[in-house]
Amino acid sequence: MVGENGTVPFEADSPYPVLCHLALTYKLGATPPGFPGRCQTMIRSKSVENCLRDGRLDAKTRDSMFRRKIEQGANCAPFVSKAILQTVKEVFPFDADDLANQLELGRIRLLVVAAHEPAGKALDECQKTSVLLTLDAGKADFEVRVHQSVTGLRRARILRMCCEAKEQGGLLSYEDLAYRLLNCGVRTIVRDVERLRREGLVVPTRGQQQDIGPGQTHRVQAVRLFLEGNEPMEIARRLYHSLSSIENYLTTFGRVALLAHRGHSDDEIAFIIRRSSPLVTAYRQLAEQFANKRSARNRLREIFDRVETGVSPGKKTPSAAKPPRAKP
Repeated sequence: MVGENGTVPFEADSPYPVLCHLALTYKLGATPPGFPGRCQTMIRSKSVENCLRDGRLDAKTRDSMFRRKIEQGANCAPFVSKAILQTVKEVFPFDADDLANQLELGRIRLLVVAAHEPAGKALDECQKTSVLLTLDAGKADFEVRVHQSVTGLRRARILRMCCEAKEQGGLLSYEDLAYRLLNCGVRTIVRDVERLRREGLVVPTRGQQQDIGPGQTHRVQAVRLFLEGNEPMEIARRLYHSLSSIENYLTTFGRVALLAHRGHSDDEIAFIIRRSSPLVTAYRQLAEQFANKRSARNRLREIFDRVETGVSPGKKTPSAAKPPRAKP
């Protein structure tokens, strides 16, 4: 409990005196009685950083979100919310089989900070959102590992999961990627993200909103590279994807372009093909951008042939569909 002078009563025989002092100095800027004044500025040692990191990771759990809502809604103390949480778990036990029935193989549901929350806001006060991420894409990930090594696979997963979280209204932090998903060091994540961004790929992460802007997703960039004349295998290497993933993006783009040409709205297309509305909008805009470019017409025909006949890009068929023209 904080006193009138901004300090906190301190027990000399506390088993955690240094930790209590560091936490209070960091949070309140106050020094408990018995500590010298020079300790008012917290020294961010490795142990302190680990303690703060654990607190940030704990704040992104369902237990923490539940307790926070109880404390705010009922205006109760933390120990009360903790007791309520324990009671709820005892009365309504969680069955692991329920989660297995809801998730597809290789996917994981994670609680992350909402994308609209500013970077400087305290983590405990940020709104959280639940996102569904593809941690293991099965055969597609295996192909990436075979052709681009473990490092390429890790970068592919970083790119994929960051974009999936962004599309669902959340943002992953470096700590989310390192400690909750990929089990590696934060420095490794930093190096991988910097490498991806140097290659022109958009990696939306928390704390980097100012650098994200309205950039293209890896799906849109893959289709753009194909329309510009690059081969699918080359695109897969550049974007750390499997060949099957690139072909899937091209097929989805073709379906969006054909449905848009037939007069369907973006929301209708998203419902029909079961994709997000932002992705459908991006694909439609890309199709309109390349529709009147003579250099891209052959590539557009290849994509539409794939949609209508199931032929892979690069193979010709007698009944080639004409690419839709851009609306005036």
